[in-house]
Amino acid sequence: MGIIFDYLDQVAYDSIYDTPFNELDMLMLTEITYLPFDQIVSDQISPDYTCRLFEAAEKMPQDLSMLVTKNRLKLLEKLASSTRFKNIKLMGYVNDIDPDVQKQFAAMICKIKPETYVLTFRGTDDSIIGWKEDFHMTYMDQVPAQKTAVNYLRKAMDALPGQFILTGHSKGGNLASYAASQIEPEYQERIQSIYSYDAPGLNHSVITSQGYQTISDKIKRYIPQGSIVGMMLETPKQAQIVKSTAIGGLAQHDTFTWQISDQTFVLLDNLNPDSLQVDKTLKNWVDSVSDEELKDFFDLFFGLILDAGISSINDLTKLENFNKILAVFENANALTDEERDMLTRLAKLLVDMRYQSWKDDMNLLTPAEIQKEIRENISQLVNQLPFVNTEKPKEETPDTTEEDTLLS
Repeated sequence: MGIIFDYLDQVAYDSIYDTPFNELDMLMLTEITYLPFDQIVSDQISPDYTCRLFEAAEKMPQDLSMLVTKNRLKLLEKLASSTRFKNIKLMGYVNDIDPDVQKQFAAMICKIKPETYVLTFRGTDDSIIGWKEDFHMTYMDQVPAQKTAVNYLRKAMDALPGQFILTGHSKGGNLASYAASQIEPEYQERIQSIYSYDAPGLNHSVITSQGYQTISDKIKRYIPQGSIVGMMLETPKQAQIVKSTAIGGLAQHDTFTWQISDQTFVLLDNLNPDSLQVDKTLKNWVDSVSDEELKDFFDLFFGLILDAGISSINDLTKLENFNKILAVFENANALTDEERDMLTRLAKLLVDMRYQSWKDDMNLLTPAEIQKEIRENISQLVNQLPFVNTEKPKEETPDTTEEDTLLS
């Protein structure tokens, strides 16, 4: 078994005509969309304004951040040196963060062969606005990024003749599925497939729409065995469960930990129990709280952070922003009794439901199974301690950094 880099080594010199692009090729194009192509790839959607992938790689900044990780830079470099990917034409890069309407949206178009385009939607970046918008999905029929995704897809299909493949990781997969489901029928006919990698589901009103029913068979969903993000909202489309070497659902969100064998994902039959428990907890919590309360809760929670002058998760990691972090706690102390009560009550409800989900699942286990699960969890924890010497796996592993395991 290997990882995405091992697959790339195997197909680096294979023509797309001899070996058509599959879910692994789409994943690689999806991952590089997290990189900052600003000032490198034109925002124009036109064959006259394109940049080849190898040219873009030469200009890519190398400063690391939550999004610009070592693995993504390494992937872009290897793609740029491969016959299979180096001449792909890039265009239509958009990176739009609008605090006024609470929107975070980024996308890019890859022309992989004549009249065949891959439209990649970026997942959540490190902006606080982006994370707030994600949580708004729990109660809103449509968030601003979803509306923008539909308009972007329509604009692309109006400008470019031919077939389209949509793809995205995390929130990007949600945007891909949403845009394909809500665009007009004449455009849907030109969509070959939609690839979704550990992406949240969709609102019930979208799932039951005629547009979604029309394209649902074209959606290919992949989630790791401990998925948390990919289990959010309604997910009626059966997902293929991919084996990840990471421990914990958030760490498994990193697709560089997903296992590959024989040029395809290594698939499992079932999700981890913890993934199912978290899924049950979040859904029960959302069902128990009104849409108005959810809105107030998230507005207040993220407002504490934004009012302190913190605009990105990356800000939280910088020592020079320590005073801003202290301001978050000062803002919390300034809350009214009513606001503090709401935050406390809804947070307590979430914790209570998490406990109840765990308790319900434990009641289904025999004492021997409980003992076995405890032993396995302790063993996993011990192996993660920095002073424990463990053998390195024989297969190549990615350069893992703290940024790689954060939620994208």
